[in-house]
Amino acid sequence: MELMSMLILSVALSLPGSSTPEQRQVLPPPFCGELSQTDCQILVDAQALMMEVGSITLDWQVETAISGIPDLADEDLHFETAMTMNVRLDPLWREQFNALMTDSPEELLDDQGEFTQKAVDLYENLDMELDMQMTLPAVLSQIMEADADLVLPDTLKFEMRMVDGYVYINMDRVAESDPTLAAEMQAAGIEGWIGFDFVSLFEQQMGSAGEAPDPALLGSMQMGMAFDQMMADESVRTLLESYRSIERLADEERDGTPVAIFRTSFDLARLVANPDFTRILRETADSLVAASGETIDPQELGMAILGVQLVANVLTRSFEFQHVQAIGVEKPYLYDESTVLEMDLSGLVTLLEMSGEEMPPTLRDAQPLFNLTVETHYANFDSVPAIEAPEDAEIIPLDSLDEDNLDAIL
Repeated sequence: MELMSMLILSVALSLPGSSTPEQRQVLPPPFCGELSQTDCQILVDAQALMMEVGSITLDWQVETAISGIPDLADEDLHFETAMTMNVRLDPLWREQFNALMTDSPEELLDDQGEFTQKAVDLYENLDMELDMQMTLPAVLSQIMEADADLVLPDTLKFEMRMVDGYVYINMDRVAESDPTLAAEMQAAGIEGWIGFDFVSLFEQQMGSAGEAPDPALLGSMQMGMAFDQMMADESVRTLLESYRSIERLADEERDGTPVAIFRTSFDLARLVANPDFTRILRETADSLVAASGETIDPQELGMAILGVQLVANVLTRSFEFQHVQAIGVEKPYLYDESTVLEMDLSGLVTLLEMSGEEMPPTLRDAQPLFNLTVETHYANFDSVPAIEAPEDAEIIPLDSLDEDNLDAIL
């Protein structure tokens, strides 16, 4: 249940168009650095326009890889996710989201019933369809099989729709992941679309009938919002902006439409070496602790922050990051954005060796390099057709599902 809830919530909170005109007044402006006023205005206009988009298609591709480990082939540590998603945002949902995001995490904790109701309103007014495929690293499959006696297919496929608070899952698409799984599902008569009342299930899990909400789900939501709100703080933004740079590159075209290209880079190594980085870590930790509602020993928290800073100093010595955006020149829609991150993990291996811990054989003499690439393409601005529930879906009553069945589905 937590995985499904967080997936849908993450989609809702991260997409353009997820705020109201009133909220635009308090959103932090885009980072412009030393761009000209004309170039900066393109970014400002794009932010405003994308917040008004009521429906959108998103194509998202993520690749992560680790290379440089002698005993492992590079493909053994390669992970890919490809996802296509259509989203329609109801105006009522925007109002509820605006109210949700203007509250502090502490206020949400004080009134968990109100938080639950706002989240329910969000799910009821968000229609989406999603088709996702994940290619898993061979090493992960081997570890899962050895530790949990669970055989994972090389590729996982998942198709879902959310309409009027109901979630629908295409079991035929799930079966495509593995012939053995497909045979088992066919023998059990499982096929086609299944659906269930997600909102009612969510309310049960959150304890809307006066019971204590699910702490893991509630905590994840509130901690995520706490971090977002902290990153919007003016003092934190001012500090971070001194380590960022942005430039406008040569214009390009997307499907015949001229687009302006902006590239942003971030000097994390220089930030980590600055004493202000400790303050950021402390503020981040304080925000997350406050959002969790838990009490943590200050000395333990201080040691954890010191450890994070030590690891960060080691990891960021060869850190490279850039974010590229393609924005329409005539009408400033965001058409594409990509993020590329590269990090040499050799320093981390050295740190482990110095700690005296026994090194796994695969890491001896290793010089691992981590790469992450995220590419997103946006299209069909305000022109996504209505998302309909599958006509032949079998609706599963919630009272017929026990906890194990719920975990299997969600």
